[in-house]
Amino acid sequence: MSRFTTASLAALMALSAAPTFAQTTAQTTQDSSGHDTSGMDMSGHDMQNHDMSGMDMSPPKSGWNIMTHAVLNFVADDQEGPRGGSKAFAEGMFMVMASRALNDSTDLDLQLMLSPDAFMGKSGYPLLLQTGETADGVHHLTDAQHAHELFMGMTAKVTHHFDADTRGFVLVGWPGEYGFGPTAFMHRASGENFPTAPISHHWLDSGHISMGVVTAGFARGPLQIEVTQFTGREPDQHRYDLETPDLNSTALRLTWAVNDRLTAQTSWARQISPEQLSPEENVQRRSVSFDYNQPFKAGTLYSTLAYGYKEVEHSTDKPTEAYLFENTFKFNDKWMALGRYERVYNNELVHDSAYWVAQTEIGAIRTFNLGHDMTLGLGLVRQFNTVPDALKPVYGDHPNGTVAFLQFKLHPMSPGMTM
Repeated sequence: MSRFTTASLAALMALSAAPTFAQTTAQTTQDSSGHDTSGMDMSGHDMQNHDMSGMDMSPPKSGWNIMTHAVLNFVADDQEGPRGGSKAFAEGMFMVMASRALNDSTDLDLQLMLSPDAFMGKSGYPLLLQTGETADGVHHLTDAQHAHELFMGMTAKVTHHFDADTRGFVLVGWPGEYGFGPTAFMHRASGENFPTAPISHHWLDSGHISMGVVTAGFARGPLQIEVTQFTGREPDQHRYDLETPDLNSTALRLTWAVNDRLTAQTSWARQISPEQLSPEENVQRRSVSFDYNQPFKAGTLYSTLAYGYKEVEHSTDKPTEAYLFENTFKFNDKWMALGRYERVYNNELVHDSAYWVAQTEIGAIRTFNLGHDMTLGLGLVRQFNTVPDALKPVYGDHPNGTVAFLQFKLHPMSPGMTM
């Protein structure tokens, strides 16, 4: 694929005014000061309070409203057993979001999102039972999570409000997220504080960095439908560039904001030639998920329950599946608990065989308020992996992992400057 250098991208951004505003889910998150803020949804969901042009922030009548948001994790990762490994790395994201009203009924949202992941190297970081696209252009990645692109998102979205309860929108991204599955794990309230990706990532929400996305959506009341044309090929091993769009794949998603605590979605996608190492294969994908938040006297629970399905067209192999149950419980502005369970039927861990495997993660984060909407968290997550007897000679009897991390956050607590 042809690629663009960082220098040429800077010129492009100057011409295009950069990318679009994050969308929020029907969840809310609590910042270090105890205030409620909307959870970040980069996927194009547009359901929060029936208007989700990012962070639930209304554009000014004139000029630009600009906000920033950042998460940076400094991680020490130790994966046990014959297929394990250890690595220290930094990962996260930095976002700039801008919004303005074009007229009384039409809004423009722009977003740019960058990630330091690209600097961790082609091998990514060790993560038992994880598989995904190639990291070096030659070998399939197994028991590791690939680094994300330097440019994680550049999108522009125009929303037209027909009345108080009805709206339509068009979103263009390069890269962007196509309308499939739940909110990507680093943006949903239940998963944004975990230091590593879920092993169900490539069944549920791996389309958050697609090199070319055009989405049209329509929402009325609590229901929203989206249709996306997107580039089916997943990003290659070059993490600093942009790849030529090829809008050859299609996704369809229906979202229902049941109430202010529960949001459900179901989606379908046909992805053309997603894998660089298997260019002849096309994939059918399906997903169903539920996002839920519930306050208690002791704190607030944020949960995601999701199912994903992948089937290679014209293949005799059995389709693969993944289940996710993910939770974050925020006791207060100082403490939160993390819990995630996944069960995946994966045919990429060993050659020519598929197995059910599972991962359970339990952790906690102690957060310190640094002031000026900044926090620092000290976290620890323990991972317990379950493999069948047939894989124990490969993985060992107890292939577990431990992840310690420092988490710096710049919270988008209030609108930024108006220009």
